[in-house]
Amino acid sequence: MPPVLIPTECLLMIFQNIANDIQCLHSCILVSRSWCRNAIPYLWARPFSTASKEAKLIKTYISCLEDEDKSLIEEDIILPDLPKPFFDYASYLTEFKYNRLKSAVELWIKIKDQLSTSSPNNPKVYGITKALCNLLMRKCSRLEALSIISKNMPDYTIFSQSPHLSRIIKFSCLFFDECSYRIKESNNNTLDLLKFLPAVCKDIKSLDFRQCDSTAVNKAMKDIIFAIPNLQDFKYYGPNDMIYREEIILPALKSQINSLTSLFLCRVFINDHIFDILSECVNLESLKFLDCRCSTFGSSLKSKFRLKKLHLETSRSSSNIVTLVQTLGNNNTLQYLYLNVLKNAAPRSISIGCSNIVEFHFSELEYNESNNLFNLLDHLNFLEKLTLTDMVLKDSEIDQFYNSLGSHLPLSLKYINIGQLFKPKRSFSTDKFQHLFKNCKASLETIIINQPVEYNDSDFDYIIDYTKKTNSLRFLGLNCLKNNHRLKFKELKEIYNVFIIPKYDLGNW
Repeated sequence: MPPVLIPTECLLMIFQNIANDIQCLHSCILVSRSWCRNAIPYLWARPFSTASKEAKLIKTYISCLEDEDKSLIEEDIILPDLPKPFFDYASYLTEFKYNRLKSAVELWIKIKDQLSTSSPNNPKVYGITKALCNLLMRKCSRLEALSIISKNMPDYTIFSQSPHLSRIIKFSCLFFDECSYRIKESNNNTLDLLKFLPAVCKDIKSLDFRQCDSTAVNKAMKDIIFAIPNLQDFKYYGPNDMIYREEIILPALKSQINSLTSLFLCRVFINDHIFDILSECVNLESLKFLDCRCSTFGSSLKSKFRLKKLHLETSRSSSNIVTLVQTLGNNNTLQYLYLNVLKNAAPRSISIGCSNIVEFHFSELEYNESNNLFNLLDHLNFLEKLTLTDMVLKDSEIDQFYNSLGSHLPLSLKYINIGQLFKPKRSFSTDKFQHLFKNCKASLETIIINQPVEYNDSDFDYIIDYTKKTNSLRFLGLNCLKNNHRLKFKELKEIYNVFIIPKYDLGNW
């Protein structure tokens, strides 16, 4: 076959196209490299921040191990022969969570060894976790947060010898029962680390101590509080046995009265002395009591609180809820209030200290408390957000409740969220929009019903009629059991400009 002659102009065009393709490929490579340089540090900054335990994560970290780290593995463990990684992944770590790391190692060993179940007591888990701890603590030059537990912790020197430990601004420690504390060597490792921290960690802003049931542990935690010059956020969970030992911990907060802004206390006993200390925290903005026991307040109780956020979650037999709200919110600075008890409470007395709140969350409402709720809402003239969760209502009470609720919603209200977070019993079902909107004079911008409901078209007609009447609705979130309302959603979006919140995002909206 004779050769084909291609005109010079065509050859030039072909070569030009090839050159353009090469240039485009080169540009793509440069963009890809630039993306990796920016994305890899972000992706590997907090790899243990979620509950997901990826085996690939551990495999990548194992490829980063050096001889110094491998020498710490005393067990007869054969590590896989892995290629050298492209990036120094360990150096990007900003948040270290020991428990999540150990769980991820358990999963990796289970998959690698084809085990039916994973076991935290597997010696391979402890050996590889210890080696990875050494790697991460040696390389984590960007470390900001450290979270440890009392079980299966390696020798504290792996942490104390890190040149980057002094960088942390957030520290969390979970201890377990005192019985295990006395017999487990790894718990002593945790205590040794707690005793070491005051010497180097001067920049901690946030502390989280949980289930502290040992006097020695509490004293070590107290020393950490005293050593920090600028503590801002403090969380403390008392032991499950409800034997109160916080007389060691809580008085130490007196050293932080000028800096503390947020305080969370769970399962603790709070007396007049502790209240007096807290009232001296001049910058305290957020206070949460969960399952706490409070003494009868004395006449000398101080009232210097300037809280913006107050969360009181107590037993339903609590009799001092009114006193707590009046004491803690008595300067009308409160903007957010969470309650789970209104039984035997005087709504007018509560509203005195929180008449300016813009956000109110009430949980576990019983029908015999509904009148107290309605009376309280009548006095909240600036309320913009109302959340009702885990209501305990009988079927015969639900319609009447929503009829009354609609009429008591403040005119200032812009957001309402109804949902069952923990209790399976529904308090919202079909035709409830009819009752909610029947007497509602508030111009709601956001409506969220975050519990599974099998709606019908009439429910959407009530929403559309309300939207026509008020011209206020902008965001709607419904946990529909059936996906057969596309036309109604389309009408709301296209005609009334209402954004439909995705079901998966209802809990975060």
